[in-house]
Amino acid sequence: MNTVLVTGAGRGIGLATVRAFAAAGWRVLALDLDFSGPEEKNPVRVKFDLQDLAAIPGLISSLGEIHVLVNNAGVQNALPYDQYTGEARRKIIRINLEAPAELMRALAPQMIARRSGRIVNLASIASFQPHPDLWYGVTKAGIASMTKSFAMYLGKHGVQVNAVAPGPVDTELLKVVDAARRETLLRQVYTGRVGKPEEIAAAILWLATASPTIVNGSILDINDGTHPR
Repeated sequence: MNTVLVTGAGRGIGLATVRAFAAAGWRVLALDLDFSGPEEKNPVRVKFDLQDLAAIPGLISSLGEIHVLVNNAGVQNALPYDQYTGEARRKIIRINLEAPAELMRALAPQMIARRSGRIVNLASIASFQPHPDLWYGVTKAGIASMTKSFAMYLGKHGVQVNAVAPGPVDTELLKVVDAARRETLLRQVYTGRVGKPEEIAAAILWLATASPTIVNGSILDINDGTHPR
């Protein structure tokens, strides 16, 4: 049975992704620091703090064979740029940017050895446009760049690395977004509604299981018109 590791799996897009893979018959490793929500039947819960970068290689070694990685975990502080503390900046960079890089780096050897594997990262429309939370935007722009770089590093070894870039989605992160920005986004969307976590999960599942191998280093926009490129 193939195994997927989903980070930030306790809620929102991560939880929807866990459910999508479980429904498709995958063995699911659901990683989060807080599993305060209702317990799911199928996933194996992995409680882990992604700020502990040094422990990531050991974590990956302990989990065995992993065929797909979904780098979903992320935080948003919703702070004005001139009110950011050093600790808030370090935390968001560590969780949103450095941890995904370390997870990919730790998983790369086994995927290279198998000459197969897929990685899906969570970017955002914030990767490509100004954002009220400066460091959130910076980390998501970094995820977009990192996705393309790892696709270049690993593509010749049969590994696909792609990302999804959602627009506004009904998650906890949307609730902390500046009200004016949220209203602007909702005026832009074609359907007049926010996205559902299950819709993003469906795109993640496609990239991880069904997309052709030529889809590599791609950022899949799922934004309903909030950022036409």
